[in-house]
Parts: sequence; C-alpha cells; structure tokens
Amino acid sequence: MAKIILEPINKQEHAEDALDLAERAADYVTLEIGRAPDMDFVVDFFEAVPPGLTTKNLLTFSVMQERAMLGMLCIAEGYELPDDWWIGLVLLDPAFRGRGIGHSVLELVKKKARSAKMTMLKLAVLEANPRALHFWTQEGFVPHRFAPATPESDGHNRWVLKLEL
Repeated sequence: MAKIILEPINKQEHAEDALDLAERAADYVTLEIGRAPDMDFVVDFFEAVPPGLTTKNLLTFSVMQERAMLGMLCIAEGYELPDDWWIGLVLLDPAFRGRGIGHSVLELVKKKARSAKMTMLKLAVLEANPRALHFWTQEGFVPHRFAPATPESDGHNRWVLKLEL
C-alpha cells in the first residue's frame, strides 16, 4: 500500500473536492444526515464547531494516497477539555475501506495530537453504525458515555469513545 498522508484543507480551496468525496461516501453521509450530501454538508464539515469553540479550533485534512483523495477528517482542538482532540468526522471513500487506511489515518492523528501535547482523543459513533463502533474499539478506544438522541438532536443515539494518548 502506498503511503497515506494528511494534508490540511480549507473550504475556499477544497470545497468541490470535499463534495466529490462526500458523494462517493454517500452511504455514510445519508446515514448521518438523512439525505444525500450537498454543499451544506461540506460547509458544516469546515465550519460546524462544538459549543465554546470557534473555527480557529478546527483542523481539517484530506486523506491522500499519492494524488488521490481517499478521505477527509475534521478535528476540534480543545473539546471537551483543553488537552482533548475531538475527531468530528473521518469520512473514507467506500472503495478504500477495509484496507487498513483507517488504521493509518488514526496513527497519523495520534502522532499529530501527541506533537500538539494532547492527552486524549474522543469521538462519537452513531449507534446505527456498528461497523464503525467495531473499528474504533479494535483501535483501542473505550466507551466514555452513551449519548441518547434528544428532541433537539438529529435523532441519533451515539457512543462517545475515548483513547488516552
């Protein structure tokens, strides 16, 4: 397998590439947001922030193998605690899933997080996505809490997982 790298991306220069990837990974996007991916999904990828943070706290990357964009990910730095990185989304092209790319991406994220003096990675997995839950727990993440859907939420139950660095 060719080397996987993470390249910083931004909305101004990479929105069309992000939309193309989201359309290829429409199976997950539709599961999460209940509709096909569109530019609103892409804008949210680049701009949606957890409470108490701003877009300055967001790190957005493409997952690259040679010149091909295989995925993208977004990290909120300092959510929920100052030394936490919250992985908001890892979206991989279905044609490349199951090939060890997710593991490679996680190793790169852990390396970057440690360099940034982070001590914890956290993320939320849709209960409706057991394959993702299996992946993250196989990678060493453990349950942190269960976040049930509320009338104000998007209707998804989620497992919040954590990994100490």
